Amino acid sequence: MITWLRNPIGLVSVVVVIACVIGGVWYAGRGSSGGRKTAASSQPVPVQVVQAKTAPISSILAYSGAITASQQVNLAPRISGQLASIVVDVGTAVKAGDTLATLDLGILPAQLLQAQATLQSAQARLSLMLDGPRSFDVAAAAAALNAAQARLNQIQNPLRSDLSAQTAVVQAAQTALANGKVAVDNTKNSLGSAISLYCNIYNAAIVTCSTPMPIPQKDMDDLQQLLRSNSIWAFTSAGSAAVAMTTANANYNTAVNNVANLAQTLASAQDKYELLLSPSASDVAAQQSLVATAQANLDNKNLPYTDADTAGQRAVVAAAQASVAAATTSVDQTSIKAPFEGLVAQKLLDVGATVSAQTPVFVMVAKAVEIHVTVDEARIGLMRPSMVADITVPAFPTRTFKGKVATIAPLGDARAHTFDVKVLAEDPDRLLQPGMFAQVNIVVATKANAIIVPTAAIVQQGTSSRVFVIVSGKASQKTVKVGIADALNSEITEGVAAGDQVVTVGQNVVRDGQAVQVSTLGAGGGALPSGTAGASGASGAQGGAPAGSPAATGTAAQGRPSATATGTP
Repeated sequence: MITWLRNPIGLVSVVVVIACVIGGVWYAGRGSSGGRKTAASSQPVPVQVVQAKTAPISSILAYSGAITASQQVNLAPRISGQLASIVVDVGTAVKAGDTLATLDLGILPAQLLQAQATLQSAQARLSLMLDGPRSFDVAAAAAALNAAQARLNQIQNPLRSDLSAQTAVVQAAQTALANGKVAVDNTKNSLGSAISLYCNIYNAAIVTCSTPMPIPQKDMDDLQQLLRSNSIWAFTSAGSAAVAMTTANANYNTAVNNVANLAQTLASAQDKYELLLSPSASDVAAQQSLVATAQANLDNKNLPYTDADTAGQRAVVAAAQASVAAATTSVDQTSIKAPFEGLVAQKLLDVGATVSAQTPVFVMVAKAVEIHVTVDEARIGLMRPSMVADITVPAFPTRTFKGKVATIAPLGDARAHTFDVKVLAEDPDRLLQPGMFAQVNIVVATKANAIIVPTAAIVQQGTSSRVFVIVSGKASQKTVKVGIADALNSEITEGVAAGDQVVTVGQNVVRDGQAVQVSTLGAGGGALPSGTAGASGASGAQGGAPAGSPAATGTAAQGRPSATATGTP
């Protein structure tokens, strides 16, 4: 055994020597490593950058589907029969209500005429019942008959009292006429005196002493005009004479007219008196005719119709009206008419074929077209009615058709977790045809003035999104909030300003505060200045996604959207 191991002092000395050797080795290694690290950190890291810019950005979901007509129906007649005519062919454009084909009418027109004649007869009978009898009509007819009969009796057998009464009437008329003539003489004398007085005071002014009586109307009008236009003259002697002459002339005219009326009254009274004494045969016959007419009218008013009779006849009229309506409908149903505006897609039968309500003759489609796309559950929340869509078809590869989201199905497929979305296409030139395959790009979000950076520049750390911005030749790490994104770019809503230099290559190796060396931007590493790009499901609500995430990729199979990108460099 070694003897120094038995000596405690020797043992301690050995341990101290070993420790010093190990410490020296460690210190030498630490110094060498630290030197290398310091040398490495002092060298700038090469990076590529782009400038954050303000530009429009859109998030688009791309789908594919078949174009279908907004309406499609099989048209068949509503009654059985034989096709008599077809007035359209495949591709004919028709409007709602246009006749497409007709059936043989057969005996239907004759049945309609018969029903109309029956209705007219029933209505005439009902009108007759409704016209009478009515109490006031019967009373009036009876009064008319009594008056006519009384007049006939008076003509045929005048009473002495009638003769006496009529004699008194004649005498009274004669007396009145005589008094009227006296009044004419008196008013004429008064008028003559008034004219003489006037012409002596105001000689040869409108009315002269030789003016006839009554004074002509023109002279009276002139005199009245003079009185109205010269109020002072009206109060002179000549004016007073003119007023008196005017009054006398009016009285004379009244007396003359009264005599004429009294003469007529006397003549009428005398004629009645003569008729009472000796009525003519024609007068008797005429009155008898009036009596017969009055009797017939009374009999007509007294026709007995009960309420039950009227109600029964109303029912007959209603039944006749129903028969006319049924016959009219049968005639109308011989025509096959377009239910809406559209096109004849198929003609299934020809003239002469026997058809029924179960036999389609045409297939008709509306001119408007639509596309149904299947949207998965993860993206249905992005859809809204009236969202704009761009539609392309292989038949017209250089043309893009506009469309809008019309409806979003409220009920989805429970197994596939998908929902049906209907897109209406705007096609004024009628180029899109049912059966065509279409690509539908639906714009789910748009920002007109967004701050955008390449999606590749965003580094995802846990739940945070970060980018590196070059500040004074060093990388500065910024926590950002991401809005909507397309296939290449993302909107930054917070953390980056327009004009900032954002690292797009080297962002995964550079550290915050580390010096960098900016090199020329390589192909494919920059943001688009403007434009739109499809990204399946990217939206501000979801916070965006960096490159390589599900928000930047997609497939078109089984209703899944495909990522598309368009832009203006």
